[in-house]
Amino acid sequence: MARRTNQYFLFVFLFFMLGSTILGLLLINFLALPSDLANIILQFLVFIPMLVIYVKTEKVSVKECFSLRPLNWKNALLCLGIAYCALPFISMIVVLTSPLQPNLVEQAMGELNDSSLFSMLFVIAVQPAVFEELLFRGAALHGYRSLGAKKALLMSALMFAMLHMNLQQALYAFLLGAIFAFMVQRTGSIFASMLPHFLINALNCVAATAQTPQQGVVEELSFTQELLSTGLQCLIFLPFLALLMYLFLRRNPAPTPALPADTDAPKEKIFTASFWIIVAIFIFFGVLPNLYWN
Repeated sequence: MARRTNQYFLFVFLFFMLGSTILGLLLINFLALPSDLANIILQFLVFIPMLVIYVKTEKVSVKECFSLRPLNWKNALLCLGIAYCALPFISMIVVLTSPLQPNLVEQAMGELNDSSLFSMLFVIAVQPAVFEELLFRGAALHGYRSLGAKKALLMSALMFAMLHMNLQQALYAFLLGAIFAFMVQRTGSIFASMLPHFLINALNCVAATAQTPQQGVVEELSFTQELLSTGLQCLIFLPFLALLMYLFLRRNPAPTPALPADTDAPKEKIFTASFWIIVAIFIFFGVLPNLYWN
């Protein structure tokens, strides 16, 4: 199963890179659509075929594959709280990697500055929260489930990280991907990851919009100042994060394993040729060009 899932995600990477480039040129240059509308259509055209292909080739139930179960309001609040308290730690990763790579998320936000806030939220928060979660906390967790719960979690997080195609985002995407996968496994609901994913992206979107008029006026902090400021935020938020995680674990104890325990999982080869091709694509097209241009 892991071999097939690696092959599927190799297809996902190639389709994402080539398909999004070709469709982007078609929508913007040939059809002359506004960039915000083109981005909305592009995500539908890229993600929906990939999700349909997985369901059809694996012949699985949509509900079971994508964990389409309701999430009670207490778990929803806990998941949102955990995501919010994790934000300083994401910022710390951005700060620590900033000497190697600029903040590409801010650059991407800047390219959408002419769009309305609604369009930005839909492109940056709503669509990724739905499509990326269905792909990685849905298809990936389902595809790697034969490896055991922990390995399935790590592999889904790794694929999620590498698809971001740059080192900085990959590092915090892996952290978030692992947290999201854990919450989905414990609650049995994809909404346990969709809601916090939306919250994080929406907050970044709103913050970028609010800061735009002041660009060039506010003096940038030095690396040391940013490091100290972000470190202080991490210390402040850490006890709240620990408390929320404790409450989440109390409400959602480890289920009777629908996934095999890692010790009982069959010995299945994870690092296949498809996996290493994905890693090579990530390094040569995602990491090295960004480091070189920086």
